[in-house]
Amino acid sequence: MEDDDKTKEQLLTELTELRKSHNLLDRILNGMYDALMVIDHDYRIVEINNCFTDYYGWNRKEIIGKTCYDITHSLPQPCTEAQHPCPMRKVIETKSTIKVQHTHKDKYGKDIMVDIFSFPLFDLKGDVEYIVEIQQNITEHKKTEERLRVSREQLRGLAAYLESAREEERRKMARKIHDELGQTLAGLKIDLSWLSKGLSKEQESLFEKTKSMSKLVDTTIQTVKRIATELRPGVLDDLGIAAAIEWQAGEFEKLAEIKCEFSSNPRDIILDQERSIVIFRIFQEILTNIILHAKATKVKISLKEEGSSIVLKVRDNGKGISNKQISDSKAFGLIGMRERVRPWGGEIKISGASGKGTTVVASIPRVSEESSNVENTNRR
Repeated sequence: MEDDDKTKEQLLTELTELRKSHNLLDRILNGMYDALMVIDHDYRIVEINNCFTDYYGWNRKEIIGKTCYDITHSLPQPCTEAQHPCPMRKVIETKSTIKVQHTHKDKYGKDIMVDIFSFPLFDLKGDVEYIVEIQQNITEHKKTEERLRVSREQLRGLAAYLESAREEERRKMARKIHDELGQTLAGLKIDLSWLSKGLSKEQESLFEKTKSMSKLVDTTIQTVKRIATELRPGVLDDLGIAAAIEWQAGEFEKLAEIKCEFSSNPRDIILDQERSIVIFRIFQEILTNIILHAKATKVKISLKEEGSSIVLKVRDNGKGISNKQISDSKAFGLIGMRERVRPWGGEIKISGASGKGTTVVASIPRVSEESSNVENTNRR
């Protein structure tokens, strides 16, 4: 009798501990902010937590015993594992944890995007008995990501449009300065020449004055040409990108006293105006960086057709560049170059080593989906 009382007491103690464990487990499961689902080998749901019902709108009676295909799949009708292989099979086969991302449907047909972490529960023999799925609702996160992506694309589109408008304004302004102001100065020089020829020998002071004014007009004409060229090199529009790169390299060599070697293959590269100005402005930015940072004495420049792309390669023998400098968020010159080629589907590659110089490679496809979009935007 005494043994029976001890056995009952022991059983009551174990039952109490079991209830405590069950209550603790229940509080843990239903206190989670992520949905939890336990599934057997037939993909039937044997347990869920409260968050799961909050996600999908189903109550326990509607869930337990159903397959995950019946209630959460993104397809409009329930399907079988044969029609749409379940990623949980991989958990069973590999006995490992996997992570996938799915769009499911709730009870009312609303899409829910979830990150799913699936891991096995083993029986005493070490075989997979159940699969536990923890689902994290990322619907709002994905919507925010999409809004940010659209916003970034709109900003890039606006930047491309503004850059195109600015280049067009530069072209018009350069043409006006060269043609209108240049012609006016030329006319003034002719008038001064006529005036000086009409002066007598007794008017030597006036003659010297007209001569001084004529020299000033000559200087002003050269200044006007330089300003017009800096705004938009006429050689770029008249002779093309290869000639413009060669001309700019020559100007750079005279200004910076850094030897430049240029090669083009083929010699005359035919490229539309928009892409030509992109490559030319990138080249100017590279030269600016060489002057400011490289401490180089020699620069090799090549412009080539490679497949369906135009590739500009500039290599200097300066102090080099580090990976930290390449990825620096404040390196606005490098960022600007990347943003220039991005709308056209191009890319910028920068490499270098300490004391061994820097190489910049810019490539732009002749035709791409991105460039078509840019051209359409510019026309609008």
